[in-house]
Amino acid sequence: MRYVDLGRKSLAFALAIGFTVAAIAASVYGAIGDKYSGLNRQNGPLGAALTDEADAPHRGRFNNFQNGQIYWHPDIGAFAVWGAISAKWNQLGRVDYGYPITDELKTPDQRGRFNHFRAVHLPGKPEASIYWTPQTGAVAVYGAIRQAWTADGWERGRMGYPTADEIVDGSFRRNTFERGFIRWSNAIGAQIIPTGLAPHEGGGFAGLVANGLAAFAELPTGGRAELYRDATMLSHPELCARFLNVPGLNDTLRNTLIARIAPRLPGGFGIHSQTNHTTGASCEARAELGSRSVAIRIRVPGNRMFIRVTTPGVLPGSIDPNFVVTYDLVVRTSLTFPDTVAGIVVQGPVEVQGTNVSRPESRSVTGNLVIAANDLSSFLGGPDFLAAVRQGGVAQLTGVNTGAAQLNQKLAEVRRAAPPGTRLEVFPQDGLVAILATNRPPPPGPR
Repeated sequence: MRYVDLGRKSLAFALAIGFTVAAIAASVYGAIGDKYSGLNRQNGPLGAALTDEADAPHRGRFNNFQNGQIYWHPDIGAFAVWGAISAKWNQLGRVDYGYPITDELKTPDQRGRFNHFRAVHLPGKPEASIYWTPQTGAVAVYGAIRQAWTADGWERGRMGYPTADEIVDGSFRRNTFERGFIRWSNAIGAQIIPTGLAPHEGGGFAGLVANGLAAFAELPTGGRAELYRDATMLSHPELCARFLNVPGLNDTLRNTLIARIAPRLPGGFGIHSQTNHTTGASCEARAELGSRSVAIRIRVPGNRMFIRVTTPGVLPGSIDPNFVVTYDLVVRTSLTFPDTVAGIVVQGPVEVQGTNVSRPESRSVTGNLVIAANDLSSFLGGPDFLAAVRQGGVAQLTGVNTGAAQLNQKLAEVRRAAPPGTRLEVFPQDGLVAILATNRPPPPGPR
């Protein structure tokens, strides 16, 4: 047993010596050697050398190290990339993404790290970056989006650090940042969309708030013709007004809730004429533009349903039992825009839900009445409530319906005159959702 243990130790020692010899044998010299020495050689962030110096694409040279690389180019010099930024750079194709033009450096706020790169093989030799923080990991930023972010103050500007690599988002390219996103299309260039502290209901970054719709068609002679414009149909005041001014809104909600609870009352009990419903005194509405759709949400908090129940054989001086349920009314729908003029603008289903439903505040309510009151609370948050209020027109957002229908009429006119395959680009413009009919090919995306 002692002999076996010594053998294992000897083997481990031999392997360690072999790796050390291999590391020492790797040849690091010239400008790369000078950079390596400046970074404290094997005791620095790169660790031991793993390869001799060798040719790199586009007239460069490089060495690989345990934790990264040093690349040299005659037009740039030698710079080092290591750690998580090195791993991201490898995924992006190393020098096909760009030669490093800085070592890994700390950001001015000391929170993050970064390298800048230059694509020496591309026209104009565009520059790019990879930024890293413990919270975001390593993220690539390049092309027109990087230029806009740079002009806005890098990570110290409105957007903060990048949180996701550039992706295709409909007809746009987009990077997401800590406090918003920057999107690019050939039609509008790069646009910074800050979101502040306004997240989506389900978390993440909020979209661009839209107040209305506008549609345009590109003219063969250049320029654009405006087809349609409603600058307020999606605005907060308009959405709230059109919803809260639905004729008989309170009566519809009152009757819907009574129809639910009445069959659940004990025999001989009934609904008193004083039973009433009042909608909340405030309203919140928001329309947010995604890649090719607008999500619409209306919230009316503090709705109140007061129910008084009549009892059989009421004694003189007794009080009919009653209870109150309060809740927030939330309405959701959407508009989705087609890819080409051959499609139509589609309004999604309207969803109505009672949320933040209170426990019934009761007076003299016991037994079966408690069960009926609690059933009403669960009903408000369930699918049956949506089905019931649709009967009374509560779920009809007439402004959205009308706007979508009018926009489809204009698209039909374009369809009759436009060549097959005419595309629709969707982008924000001056607080509106702009829809552009164009025959230009889709943009390839910036470098």
